Amino acid sequence: MHHTSRYFFIIIVLLFSRAAIADNIDYDKELDTIEQYLATDTGYAIKKIETVLASESSLTSSQHSRLHRLVGSKELYLGHFVAADKAFDEALIDGPTGEELTNIYLLKITANIGLSNYQKAFSLLEENLSRIDNYQNQSIKIKSYNRLMNVYLQLGAYDEMLRIAKLSLNLNQGKDPKDQCYSMLYLSVAHSKLAHFDQADTLFKDTQAYCKDHGLPLIEIMSIRGLATVLFDKGQYEAAESLYLVALERYQKFKFEVEINEIRSYLSVIYFHLGDYQQAEMYAQMVNALPNKPSNMIVKKRVNETLSLIAGKRGQFDKAYQFQVVASALGQQLLDEQKVKENAYQMARFDSVEKSRENSSLIQDHELLMKQKDLFMKEKSSSIMFSTLLVGLSVGLLLLLISAWLQRNQFMKQAQRDGLTGIFNRRTGQEMAENEFIQAQTIGERFSVVLMDLDLFKNINDQYGHGTGDWVLKKVTNVIEGMLKPTDIFTRMGGEEFAVFMPKQAEDMAVDFAERIRSEIANINTRFSGHDFTVTVSCGVSTVTKDDLSLDPLIHRADLALYRAKHNGRNCVISYDDTMKP
Repeated sequence: MHHTSRYFFIIIVLLFSRAAIADNIDYDKELDTIEQYLATDTGYAIKKIETVLASESSLTSSQHSRLHRLVGSKELYLGHFVAADKAFDEALIDGPTGEELTNIYLLKITANIGLSNYQKAFSLLEENLSRIDNYQNQSIKIKSYNRLMNVYLQLGAYDEMLRIAKLSLNLNQGKDPKDQCYSMLYLSVAHSKLAHFDQADTLFKDTQAYCKDHGLPLIEIMSIRGLATVLFDKGQYEAAESLYLVALERYQKFKFEVEINEIRSYLSVIYFHLGDYQQAEMYAQMVNALPNKPSNMIVKKRVNETLSLIAGKRGQFDKAYQFQVVASALGQQLLDEQKVKENAYQMARFDSVEKSRENSSLIQDHELLMKQKDLFMKEKSSSIMFSTLLVGLSVGLLLLLISAWLQRNQFMKQAQRDGLTGIFNRRTGQEMAENEFIQAQTIGERFSVVLMDLDLFKNINDQYGHGTGDWVLKKVTNVIEGMLKPTDIFTRMGGEEFAVFMPKQAEDMAVDFAERIRSEIANINTRFSGHDFTVTVSCGVSTVTKDDLSLDPLIHRADLALYRAKHNGRNCVISYDDTMKP
């Protein structure tokens, strides 16, 4: 009995000791540490998160909210978007306010983009834009802008990203090094995505040096990776390889799976171009083994295309075909997802305009509704039946209008696209290009046009039939689509003639792009069509001059250059010069 009492006393002492220790823990400081290490040592941050989660019952409401926001951030790093979204919902339970609320919602947008829930993502984005703009505290506004830029990056809204980055840097003026570092990074990325390669190159180097000096290693690595991608886009594969390998090694410490997978996919392409098929295949297979989820589609498409090319080089045409089928299927999914994203964006913009309009008459509508309600309550049963009939007719009319609206939208989409290849038809493509051209001339930016015509295409139709000809047109379209920049406008001008309108692109970049297209088309393996023949293309290139008042002169000059390319023996790229004047 004596021993039993002693053990009971020891247990009580231990319990009180643990409670006392728990009471002495500064959880705000613990959460600060997690926040810091998420950007420097993710593995350590995850361990700290698990420790604090074990004492979750001791946290205040604000600490609970912040903890689960950090849990969600950790899941985003790991590419677990469902878990991240659930964590952010948990963070919202305690009703956070101010900067914390904005951070949670912006991160929740990121999770929904990863899950392809674009309608929800855009709705949350609209809701947050007004909240951010109303902040009086400059520091909160800058941090919110930096979160917002990450959202714009994932949505492909690079012009908006560039605008917000400049605004954020102007507000911060170097006062907060971490905010400065993030803003510099997003500015660099925006220029890279808009194909401003020289500016992006300099900005990424400046960002890397600044972030290194201020002890922000994760953003430093992102700058190295960004610079590598600029070199990749410029075709400087050896230089890009060394930087990608540095970034890959350093990302391992952070367990940043999304970035790790992205780099591996780029390395597979680089090693193929450098002729090291074994290394290319190794990195490609690592990526190809990833789960089939939305966040992995782009990298899996990239490596399946590489694996198809490797198999083709080895003469394994069955394998090459299988990999290409997978890549094409992924490409179609990405295209469909992009359409969903664009539709969601347009719907969100429409909803935003409608809300502004509706809010102005909301009180009047409410008063009218109350009066109608009083009137209906006083009417006889016959009047109620009439009202019910009227409502039924209204609903029927509404459904009819909705059906007509959906059908109209479908017809509009069909009218904009070429029925065989799915790219823009001539009318739509030239209208879009004309708008971009006017903007380019207004601000003095460059603009180039590449016209392409498949060589001797009539012979393919005559020898192998129109089915094979259609296969060639769709295959060529797929090849070119995989090489386009987000700003390029790809159009079928008619028959076997195509055009790529290239805003912000100088003549040398357009010529280099056309040459890569010519080379890729010449390497198309036509055996998968059921026949063995060669496909080649002739290209004419022109660029804007200060005297151009519309797009027509550029197209005309590109057409003259295309005619010269045909005259010079086909399968070549010719850039317009004054000797071609008629």
